[in-house]
Amino acid sequence: MACEENLPGQTRDWNEELQVTHELPQNRLTERLLRDRAIFKSNSDFVAAATRAAVSVVNGDIMAINPGETRKQQMFIWNNMFFSLGFDVKEHYKHFGGEHAAYVATSSDLSGVRAYSMLDQAGVHTLGTAIIDYRGYRVTAQTIIPGILEKEQEQLVVYGSIDFGKTVLTDSRYEELLSKTAKQLKIRPHKVVNHAGDVIQLYSSIDCKGIVGNDGRAYILDLLRTFPPDLNYFGSCPPEIRPQLPTSLTELGYPYQHRHLLATLRQELIEAFFECRHEAFLRLAALEIQKLKTEKAKTLESLPNGTDKVHDDSADAVTGDTLEISATVNHEASTTNLDPETVGSHPTSVAPGLTSKKLISGETHTKDLVAMRKFLDKEIGGELEDLTQEAIQRAADAVGSACSDRFELAFNPDVCQQFVKFCESETKALEADKALICDACDFLVTKQIPAFVKDCLSLCVTPQDGRALVEIMHQRGINVRYLNRLIDLVDQKPPLTYLKRLAVTEVLVRSAKHVFKTYIQEVDPMLLSVGVAHFLNCFLSSCQNLTPLSGIDEQVLKLNRNKKSKKKSKNLRESPEEMAWINETTSTLWSELIKEAKEYFHHTISASDIDAFCSQLDVSRVQILRSFCPAVGIQLLLRDYQLTPSNGAKHHMRPVFFTEDILSMFPVVKHLHPHATDAYHYFTTGQARISSGHLQEGFELINEALSLLNGVYGPLHPDIGACNRLLARLSYVMGEHQAALLFQHRATMISERVHGIDNPNTTTEYMHFALYCFACGHIGPALQLLYRARYIALMCHGEIHPEMTQIDTNIGLMLQMVGEFDLALMFLENALFLSRIFYGEKNLKEAFTCHLISRTHAYRGDFRSALDYEKKRFVIYKERLGAESDYTRDSDECLRHLTQQAVTRARRVAAELASLGNNGTTAKHTNIGVDSKGQLSTTTEPDVSSRSVLPLNTLSSYSAGVPVPTVTSILETLNRVNGILVIQLRGQEPDSSAEDRTASEAPLSKLGETLDVHCVDGPTSATTGDISAKAVPVA
Repeated sequence: MACEENLPGQTRDWNEELQVTHELPQNRLTERLLRDRAIFKSNSDFVAAATRAAVSVVNGDIMAINPGETRKQQMFIWNNMFFSLGFDVKEHYKHFGGEHAAYVATSSDLSGVRAYSMLDQAGVHTLGTAIIDYRGYRVTAQTIIPGILEKEQEQLVVYGSIDFGKTVLTDSRYEELLSKTAKQLKIRPHKVVNHAGDVIQLYSSIDCKGIVGNDGRAYILDLLRTFPPDLNYFGSCPPEIRPQLPTSLTELGYPYQHRHLLATLRQELIEAFFECRHEAFLRLAALEIQKLKTEKAKTLESLPNGTDKVHDDSADAVTGDTLEISATVNHEASTTNLDPETVGSHPTSVAPGLTSKKLISGETHTKDLVAMRKFLDKEIGGELEDLTQEAIQRAADAVGSACSDRFELAFNPDVCQQFVKFCESETKALEADKALICDACDFLVTKQIPAFVKDCLSLCVTPQDGRALVEIMHQRGINVRYLNRLIDLVDQKPPLTYLKRLAVTEVLVRSAKHVFKTYIQEVDPMLLSVGVAHFLNCFLSSCQNLTPLSGIDEQVLKLNRNKKSKKKSKNLRESPEEMAWINETTSTLWSELIKEAKEYFHHTISASDIDAFCSQLDVSRVQILRSFCPAVGIQLLLRDYQLTPSNGAKHHMRPVFFTEDILSMFPVVKHLHPHATDAYHYFTTGQARISSGHLQEGFELINEALSLLNGVYGPLHPDIGACNRLLARLSYVMGEHQAALLFQHRATMISERVHGIDNPNTTTEYMHFALYCFACGHIGPALQLLYRARYIALMCHGEIHPEMTQIDTNIGLMLQMVGEFDLALMFLENALFLSRIFYGEKNLKEAFTCHLISRTHAYRGDFRSALDYEKKRFVIYKERLGAESDYTRDSDECLRHLTQQAVTRARRVAAELASLGNNGTTAKHTNIGVDSKGQLSTTTEPDVSSRSVLPLNTLSSYSAGVPVPTVTSILETLNRVNGILVIQLRGQEPDSSAEDRTASEAPLSKLGETLDVHCVDGPTSATTGDISAKAVPVA
């Protein structure tokens, strides 16, 4: 039993174990903790066992249950798990894209399983599912429903269809259960007609199958169409069933011809679209109520005297509740130019106009929406007045609500399926379904992607590498196939050159991943390392003479040929050509990559080889290598690879990668991630308390969340690291620097082990760790951590990136503390160069960095350079903020102080030089100089009186009047650079170290204190979708 840890008599019933853990009681906190821990443990054990078995399936170590079929059609059962390969078995996906559709259907099914599992609806059971990509093959591992192997599929399915809509079944038990999940997943119940003419009500997609197992549980499977289709990629769909996209999409070239018809919208996009429409509904409802109330009042005023007792109370009913938002409503009416009389008859044309603008911003906007939401909830809960009812109906029609008396959006996942026959009563609703999905697709392209680009432009988010970019896109509901649209939007924006570089590199890496998948399937397992090394050489080098089989023992090749002749029909690959992969060259591979990028991502790569690609985008080969290897599961030997041709050569003279460099191939796994519900509740509550200024209370809540997470996940988990990072930040803000150092140390170690030592998240942890080390007096380790963070950042995204601005500023400030002013100037000047790139010329960030450079020059005694940079700062503030601004006045005061210091210092130096010159007249060969022992030298040197700035060693004896950096001043500046604002609490004793500042340094420090508003939005972690999304406290 080399493939499994347990003995045959000790195999676990994975399905029973996973279902029982979900059925555990959850009435009390202790019960919920035990349930969450059991779910997480069972799921982790299942994924680990499935991964081991999937590797054995690909390697041929497990016997198939249908050995007579071809390899692609074989299925496996091992350790109470069912395994299938990601191929189109029996042409099930013939009309949807064939092999490509079968491959992507597994990912879509996993997304559906994740969505239903997150609902945690009692009575609805999903299968334990994991997807394992290994050696170019996709293996789907699922738990086995009790009794499913005893009958045919036609006899087991009681809900849904097994033949794409011909035979449709339903069951009262599933109707009751799925009617609850449909509302939460925003699925519209719809009626279809089966082959017998029966009308069937469905609460899910028609592909969803319901099976009642022998254990009496109701299981659902085949959830690949849980979410609505992405009509922007339905160009190959028959025109008679494909709706017409809006003009805003057709002008951009949509719909695209895609290789399959299983492209769906992400759940995150559905939620964002729902929130946008809900906000528009609240605004429009308030507008309608206000207008109807005004019209009612005018009507009553025009009535004859004595008839006012006919006054309807409906106007008064809405007056009090809508009075507080009337000003906002009037503003919206004047801004949007909407006619409330026409919005009800044009639901598809009015809603985009509402959702495209943010009419109100800030706290007033939020309060108005909350007030309107409370009012509508109160009215809907009781009996609606006629006036309110009419207003809500108009607003609901305008935003495409599924119900006329309230806001409700629901999507039909079976739209654009050519084998589904809808009931005649669904004709009108079907047109509304198509219009709603078209609006969602339009919202994705014209609203969501530009909003993401805008956030990147304002540096609200700064993805550090391709993986972080994809994570952020997914959090906003943007599919990876829209990378071409992202590239087009950032192409003409110079500050986002780094984002274009990341996006184009991600397109190249994913195209190479697609090509590698089919390439590696043709490589025999005995020559796996040879094939991988040859692919990497063709991909990342420009060597013209590649002979992959050189150095391979002839006996190995002979054994390989004999094995092929014996098992030719059973081989995993079915290519008619043997060893075709050895004929791959750099030119042929890059031709395939360019073709793949054009067909799948609809982006044209103009480079013909790796040299041209790297020179065009200014990207290093190391960045591409570190992105590609984890994506396909390649483990390389740790050594220095000469990826760039040495000595200025045009091409590599010998291969870069050899057989010995390929250590192994590891599986890439996709699976569910169970959450600790109570821990997340504590965490979000703690974040809310922190945002409202209650730091101590927030600290206690986050600490409690950390305790609960430890009880569920164990010591190593990304969310535990996020909690430790937030606790460290809170401790630091509250003045407990040692506690902050301890928490951040834990967060850094967790990140190294969970994310990896070269992950961008680890870079962020290093930066925080360095700040807390400096605050505790450990300046040397703090600099080492920042140097390490800078090295990882260079590997991830290169020199031109917003994150480098923050890193270099931190390094420059800490170097001032150890007296390395020249080296500090190098980092600060680089930060100034980067700030001009990302913020533009003469921006406030540039002014702040100029102030830091000015201080550094002042510390080293170069007052002329200090004045030059301070003048630049003064000019920026005067142009941007005006002459009467406090910042401009502070800069002017600093200029006067620097001028006074420069004059005083020059007089002292001149007086000292004069005295030395008088002494030099009696000794003709004596001149000013300092030898290696620190004594005055007697060598002949040029006249130092003509120098504008003396060397530091010479000026050390004239240090009177030169400001000296202190830990307090440097730490205050570091806090502002890293987005930390420490507020002095009333009654707290001031820091004693602040008294050490000299009078000459006070203006410089004062200016540093006044610039916190310009430097508090440094780059943060890219993983903003998980628990660390709000892990920055507001003090």
